[in-house]
Amino acid sequence: MNKSLYALVILLSIVSCNETKVNSFTVAFYNVENLFDTNDDPSTYDEQFTPAGDKKWDTEKYKTKLSNLAKVISDISEGRAPSFLGVCEIENRTVLADLAAEGLLKDAHYKIAHIESPDERGIDVAFLYDSRLFSITNQEVTQPDLSMFNDKTRDILHIDGTLITGDRIHFIINHWPSRGGGQRESEPKRIQAAKALASIKDHIYSQEPEAIIIVMGDFNDEPSNNSISKTLSVSCASTATAPKQLFNTFCDLEKQDKGSYKYRDHWDMLDQIMVSKSLVSETSKLYFITGSEAIKSDDWMQQHGNKYEGSPLRTFGGPNYLAGYSDHFPVSIQIGLRP
Repeated sequence: MNKSLYALVILLSIVSCNETKVNSFTVAFYNVENLFDTNDDPSTYDEQFTPAGDKKWDTEKYKTKLSNLAKVISDISEGRAPSFLGVCEIENRTVLADLAAEGLLKDAHYKIAHIESPDERGIDVAFLYDSRLFSITNQEVTQPDLSMFNDKTRDILHIDGTLITGDRIHFIINHWPSRGGGQRESEPKRIQAAKALASIKDHIYSQEPEAIIIVMGDFNDEPSNNSISKTLSVSCASTATAPKQLFNTFCDLEKQDKGSYKYRDHWDMLDQIMVSKSLVSETSKLYFITGSEAIKSDDWMQQHGNKYEGSPLRTFGGPNYLAGYSDHFPVSIQIGLRP
């Protein structure tokens, strides 16, 4: 048996133990909403999430948050944790390590990719990956240029590494500026983030014309908004995706008025996963499984019995502690492997 075939056999045997399909693995993204530890970081505005803060964020609430998130993550892939998980709104590496150590996630064999960002609230993006399937070659961050607004935001995290099959793959994790002040008024900041992401993408393609790229994040814009559809020029049709263009796997769900975040009774498809042309080719060894895009929104993850019926059950509703999960639902896709 040659080395590449042997590696594929090993990968499939590992995947069969961790995923619902022997010939696929799951990629997911989750805005975990304010995963803070209980310590006061003097360099950021995290005072709310301390025992002395107005949210009375203590060890019990922190542990409940970790347990709740682990319950969601461990069930994203039909009862299993995803092999690759991008997250945002985490305070630091410590909270990620605590999350990965939760009992429901121990079998996921997660390792962490994370670099501190200059966001004023101290929240970052990060990446958890099954260390049996993937090894990191490099990780780096890009800060979108918001100097014209006298502002900073979360870094864009770019990880590249190698699957056990030998394939090189790039993951890019995003959390673009919020819609605070209004969607239209804040749009220029997200356009700057889109330009930063486009620059990362173009650089990858300049080095690897057939690169395998998976982009994910909370973009605070929907697939049809200008930052994504025009500035980033993302395709909504896999068959019409150009060689150096990204395909947005969540366009169809937006068209169906579905979303990962609810605002004033309207669902917004803010959390998305995009893939390179190489993953929608009929001849690629690795490929996006058409129709696998999903929003995990189980009944137990929702609010019930009030005006927020069906919304994500979050940790706090205003000043009220709800002991929930997040104000976003996680999203996921399946990547298949051809023999």
